[in-house]
Amino acid sequence: MTTQKQQTRERLLEVAEEVFAQRGYYDAAVDEIVEKSGMSKGAVYFHFPSKERLFLAVMDQLGKRLIHRIEREIAPLTDPVRRLDMAMETTVRTLTKHKSLAKLLLVKGYSMGPAFAKRRQEIMGRFAEMTEGLMREAQGESARVDAGLAALAWQGAISETVVRWLETGRPHPVEEALPTLRAMLHGALGIGEAS
Repeated sequence: MTTQKQQTRERLLEVAEEVFAQRGYYDAAVDEIVEKSGMSKGAVYFHFPSKERLFLAVMDQLGKRLIHRIEREIAPLTDPVRRLDMAMETTVRTLTKHKSLAKLLLVKGYSMGPAFAKRRQEIMGRFAEMTEGLMREAQGESARVDAGLAALAWQGAISETVVRWLETGRPHPVEEALPTLRAMLHGALGIGEAS
């Protein structure tokens, strides 16, 4: 893809993310994305044959952004337990920063059909796979629990905490939940201090 095409695609994704975040999937209009991006409708449909494909690309971007941010934040850390903790903190902060998209991914997405369900599963699967690796690293040779199952449980705890915050505003700020989530994770894995 040429640089011009890449820039056009990136601009469309940026604007689409904003529109989907503000309006939700069903109320978002391709015409609004066209208007706000300054691109033509043809440019939108050249890159994304349908609104659904555009939305799936936005969700992919959110998933990649989350993984990239986690990788960037943990890269300089050498302590495996601290790396795992930083992954959790980064996940919570990223999901709360992109509140509307997190709501689409974690709450509303279940009613958006099989294509979205499949993509959501892929995104969450990549996240769980990365988390499982961090858990194995943190447990070392003294593994007490199955890291794969623990990664799914941890993902569920974070998702439910963020969903509760999205729906009720509590805890406010959501970062107040981090010590409890950290203590649960450490306790389950038998690592670090449960603090």
